Amino acid sequence: MKQVIFLLILFIAQNTAATDKSFMALSYHDVQEEGNGEPLTISKDRLIEQFSWLKKNNFHPVSLQTLINAQLKKTPLPDNAVLLTFDDGHANSYKIVFPLLKSFGFPAVFSIVTSWIDTGPRESVKYGTDLRPRNDFLTWSQIEEMHVSGLIEIATHSHDLHKGIPGNPQGSLQPAATTRMYDNSKQHYESDEVFASRITQDLEHSVKRIEQHLKLKPRIINWPYGSYSVETLQLAQLQGLSVSLTLDEGQNKLTEALVIKRHLVGNAMDIDEFEAILKFTPKRIPIRVAQIDMDYIHDPNSEQTLRNLNLLLDRVKTTGINTVYLQAFSDPNGDGNADAVYFPNRHMPLRADLFNFVAWQLRKITGVSVYAWMPVLSFVTAAPSDWWVYEMKNGQPVPSQNNYKRLSPFNNKARQWIGDLYEDLAKHTEFSGILFHDDAFLTDYEDASPSALSYKMSIPANAITDEKIKTLTTFTGFLADKVRFFHPNIKTARNLYAKVVMNPESSEWFAQSLPNFLQNYDYTAVMAMPFMENAEKPLDWLRVLVTKVSDQPQGLSKTVFELQSVDWRTQEKIPEALFSEQITLLQRLQAVNYGYYPDDFHKDQPPASMLKTLMPVKWR
Repeated sequence: MKQVIFLLILFIAQNTAATDKSFMALSYHDVQEEGNGEPLTISKDRLIEQFSWLKKNNFHPVSLQTLINAQLKKTPLPDNAVLLTFDDGHANSYKIVFPLLKSFGFPAVFSIVTSWIDTGPRESVKYGTDLRPRNDFLTWSQIEEMHVSGLIEIATHSHDLHKGIPGNPQGSLQPAATTRMYDNSKQHYESDEVFASRITQDLEHSVKRIEQHLKLKPRIINWPYGSYSVETLQLAQLQGLSVSLTLDEGQNKLTEALVIKRHLVGNAMDIDEFEAILKFTPKRIPIRVAQIDMDYIHDPNSEQTLRNLNLLLDRVKTTGINTVYLQAFSDPNGDGNADAVYFPNRHMPLRADLFNFVAWQLRKITGVSVYAWMPVLSFVTAAPSDWWVYEMKNGQPVPSQNNYKRLSPFNNKARQWIGDLYEDLAKHTEFSGILFHDDAFLTDYEDASPSALSYKMSIPANAITDEKIKTLTTFTGFLADKVRFFHPNIKTARNLYAKVVMNPESSEWFAQSLPNFLQNYDYTAVMAMPFMENAEKPLDWLRVLVTKVSDQPQGLSKTVFELQSVDWRTQEKIPEALFSEQITLLQRLQAVNYGYYPDDFHKDQPPASMLKTLMPVKWR
């Protein structure tokens, strides 16, 4: 049922033949006479410059009703349509912005936090970590006047969700609209029911306050900090808030206009950048990855854990890495199987409630994108015997021990058990993507469990490999959808064995395929590890690998080449000169995305002094 609602909310089209015309949306905050240097505050002159540019270049600010009418095919959407939105209900929205909108004839959406508007004249408003005077924000009479003008649509920015609440035992303050609040005194998270009730009551109260003053219910929810989920979209819909404003970036199609992407407009944006946003051309920022073992961060002594984390944060800031694949499971014996996990969950031992805290610190302090690195099948659990991957030995089916002990993707109960883990991960943690571990493979003889044999009997012999590939891909898609219910914009990456690239016939040995990965995941994280593959000439081997990837459509743009920083055969580090030479070769061959594993920040391996010359991306 959740999946059906998810698809309805995110991709609903009110008319299946609706046009695919698009529009842009801009998110402004405070506008001041001179500006004050704050990142999201711009000057009146800058706003006039931007409004003038819109008019001169034939861009057309439109109202929400215009978008709805176009979606219903009542009236056409003008070319170069733009939705102007102003967040937080600053007093200057009335004093500066409203007169300019009237002068230019531009409609806009103003979003208000009703608890701030309801604040008494002698009280202060808590705005982020600051206390602001009450007169920094709109009054109800000003809001009513702007509403009556017909130029301004009032949206709720929540009643009291524009704040951070504790999201983990370490006290990280995370967006109130999507975070399961952690109660340190009771040492537990709020339940799903309590969370839903808290969000519902907040939205219900905000809608009621706006209706009392405007005699009209709002129909737009502007999610504080742009943080939303399918779960909260559902709760908002129940309050009549059918349109959501986010801070996702990109163009909006009319058929997707229930969840509107917006670009932030800040004080550092000049007119060239403003133009570039409105003439949006999607581009992928090159990825520079460090894959991090949480087992290197965690320590039984919480103070030592913090010291370890600070060491990692300093290193990430120094090296120019922009993406971290962060281990969400614990594998202390290094066999690749998850013995425990680092997030609250229903099924596995909790080694420490640490993943959310580390991921949040990485995001807030270093600005990197964090991918949750998770197994797909290899979990240490006392599951029933028929849940496991089996192989035939001496004519008898036995549990496979081929590198990993894996749960079977053919067993429905095992699939659901793993899906529960991914759901719990997403519910309790903040992250940008998922890295599916290299345990998602099936050899040519690993199909001997009862569920797999039943499946195999229905497949022609010459199609079994393709169907195994499809099974694993479909299963990871199922897991990704579990996560998307809480993080709709999650990115996916999956580890691919290099043998599959070097010798496509080996797809049968792994049930993996480079074209399949490129089609079904945002990124393919190919294990570009010549020493693991016993390559006699590592650089020649790497050159062939990159060339074969480049032969595929979008091969280089959607592949992350993961080098190894340790030779696991000898447990010796890869010499600095050779490691550097490999990255230089990747650059010469126009590889777009690359990284390495493992990162040992305790021993400065690979050396930060080398990484900071090789990893940074020059990107505006």
